Amino acid sequence: MNRLFPDPHACRAAAWILRLGLASTTALALSLALIPSWPAAAAPLAQRAPAPARGVNPNAQLGGQVHLPVLNFLGQDDVCRTWIEVQHIGCDPAKAVLIAWGEPGFCPPQAAGPLKVECTGLLRAGSAWNLLGAQVPTGAKSGILFQFRALQLSDLGLASPIGFDDVVADLMCETLFFGVVGDSDDYRRFKKAYDEGLSFAGIDQGIAAGSGGLAVEVLRHCPGDVTPGSEVSSKYDGVAGGHLGTYDPIFGAFGFYVPLIYVEKTGFNSVLYVQNGGLECSSIEIWFKTQDDCLRNRICEIFTLAPGETFQYDPADCVGPDWQGSAWVRGSQRLGIAVDLYGRDTLMTYVAEPQPFAYTIGGPDGVVGVESAPTGEQVAFGPLIYSEYQGWDAGVQVQNLSPVYSSKVKVYFLDRSGDVITTLIDWVCPRGSQTFFLPVVAGLPGAWVGSVRVESQGWWAPGTGSIAGPGVVGVVTLMKYSDAARTDVLEAVAYNLLPEHKSVIWQVGDGPGGTFSGVGLVAVPSLHKDLQGTGVTTELSVMNMVAKPGFTDFAMYIYDQNGLMDFICSKLHDRQVMYINLETWGYVPNGFKGSAIISATFWEHDVFDPRGGFVRNLVGLGAVTVERTGTRLGQDVPGDEAAASRAIPFASEAGFRFCPGGFRPRCPGQPGWRP
Repeated sequence: MNRLFPDPHACRAAAWILRLGLASTTALALSLALIPSWPAAAAPLAQRAPAPARGVNPNAQLGGQVHLPVLNFLGQDDVCRTWIEVQHIGCDPAKAVLIAWGEPGFCPPQAAGPLKVECTGLLRAGSAWNLLGAQVPTGAKSGILFQFRALQLSDLGLASPIGFDDVVADLMCETLFFGVVGDSDDYRRFKKAYDEGLSFAGIDQGIAAGSGGLAVEVLRHCPGDVTPGSEVSSKYDGVAGGHLGTYDPIFGAFGFYVPLIYVEKTGFNSVLYVQNGGLECSSIEIWFKTQDDCLRNRICEIFTLAPGETFQYDPADCVGPDWQGSAWVRGSQRLGIAVDLYGRDTLMTYVAEPQPFAYTIGGPDGVVGVESAPTGEQVAFGPLIYSEYQGWDAGVQVQNLSPVYSSKVKVYFLDRSGDVITTLIDWVCPRGSQTFFLPVVAGLPGAWVGSVRVESQGWWAPGTGSIAGPGVVGVVTLMKYSDAARTDVLEAVAYNLLPEHKSVIWQVGDGPGGTFSGVGLVAVPSLHKDLQGTGVTTELSVMNMVAKPGFTDFAMYIYDQNGLMDFICSKLHDRQVMYINLETWGYVPNGFKGSAIISATFWEHDVFDPRGGFVRNLVGLGAVTVERTGTRLGQDVPGDEAAASRAIPFASEAGFRFCPGGFRPRCPGQPGWRP
């Protein structure tokens, strides 16, 4: 059959070779042997160089500077109470300084400047400080956290220029409090010095900031939009300085992707909070794309936005009612963007993803590559979905990062053991989005959980060459209804998917494997069991994202607000999900407020070559935290009591060392050597 009807890709390759003049039978046979399929035949007569090994790079979007696009506001109203959970990842003790802004106003030099400065207490490695109540200034709409070492000036060689000795973090807190509040120009000078490692107030900011970074979550409680007196909650990850986008050298500007926007759609609406993370005033364009419409965008804009300030944008000012879609944002400065999805007495929040790019540019020094930090790849993971049999709708909104090609996307919904519940597949327009939906089936009691995996797959149309699957990003939305008819929404959460560079290189890793091609460390800034005090308790979903058969042992280091308390050992098999409800852990006392770091300690997911030779051993952990206010899991209260965000993956490397603060755990049955 193959001799009578040869592969059409090979036929096209043969025709192409003949056009090049390779008419001899020997040359043709040799060339066809080098071309097993047309898509791989970019250089048929030359040896292709091996592709560089792909590895995870979660630290590319972390750092000592974290932007908070929205704090006490819901839309234009100062009606929320905010809890900022700040965790320190690093070895040196540190403090964080919060610079907060009020409502947006003029550009510099008339800009109002920062509203207030607040400072945390001492942060040991892994521990967290909670800014809430009076430590979040009244009228604060946005903020930026800056990390400083809690070491003496003399220990860092900084005392001589100053003329006295002091703790670096305390001195910077005082300097910023008296120097930048109400002064946009002094703030700009400080921000430039911090960004570039220059001197401010006689202190080298590169030395003062130190190594490591901050993992931050923002939990907000706001009034419901339907029932008087009801309260809704949501949370999002702070946008670290490395996640504010990269300037595009070809097309200009900083770009960002917003996967999901509602405008009066089934009772839901949206607000975009756009924060200027740069040094100059910025203009901003927002390109709205209707779902399933691959032809036209609608463009609206924010005319001016001063550094540090946030402008809330209502999409209803640009597009009509009964609208669902996505957006693409361009600005002249670096931006941090958070999105509220609200309605029917619920509130969900997620953050936008920077636009990636990669160019090959010819210049006087030859051909050079220019690329941004990664944003999304062909595969993304969601470590938590709730069961459709317990009244939950699970939706995955996937946005295509390609401005040119459509994406063929397949979504796998998995149960907690990693088995497939169902799969969905659909097309996504260039820079557009599509919803993949696992609908509610029944309202049985219980709390079964699972996960989701998104794949952007290659495709071709008849008579054309193949298209590699474009990169994608996405958001998971989970809504619990009172019944299968969706009469009332009881609670809802949303969180961003984990792309490959923040999880594991799908499907068999790359390079040496291990923590090169998979994440083995995850920061959890919020770990609370305090229903009787602040009214907040935490649930944690941990997923082993590796597909190869095997298991991963991990330890969860538990920190109170002063340092390491203890650790717990656990094990997950491939694609398995563990759901931890802190309320059921008698080991953790009531009233506990702290943080955690999940660390893989031993793993066995071996990859072999076709001859049976060992290639690499894989690891890849991800997590989602859920904070529940006023009640525990399974007990509904009026309003929306649940809020979720993805936990923050990181890697221990030079400049970003992980120091657990205690002895290395020896889990039961685990060998004393690392894999």
